[in-house]
Amino acid sequence: MSLGLFLWLAGCGAPAESGGACDRDPPLSYTNFGQGFMGRHCAGCHSSLLPEDHRNGAPLGIDLDTLEGVQKWAERVRVRTVPTDGGMPPGGGPTEQERAMVSEWLDCSLLVEEAP
Repeated sequence: MSLGLFLWLAGCGAPAESGGACDRDPPLSYTNFGQGFMGRHCAGCHSSLLPEDHRNGAPLGIDLDTLEGVQKWAERVRVRTVPTDGGMPPGGGPTEQERAMVSEWLDCSLLVEEAP
């Protein structure tokens, strides 16, 4: 079991921004939320398909264009994307509602999702 999954199952992943509720039906998933959000706000710089000189300073290897990539970097996504002062995306973009939804997705389902 991965450390992230263990911590989530142990209750350390209690929703911070979503008000504590994971009762959305259907729950947010990579397919119905995350893929679109990451495509709009992150993958323009954080894509495994981009060469280094097209990443606008995004480090190689921090790729958010797949479910597995987002799972690998989930805590970094949270720290840099959920708070409005987290710095990502650098040009702004996500609404407060979208940021709350990212938090909910990270807390409630991301770590237990499997690739479609």
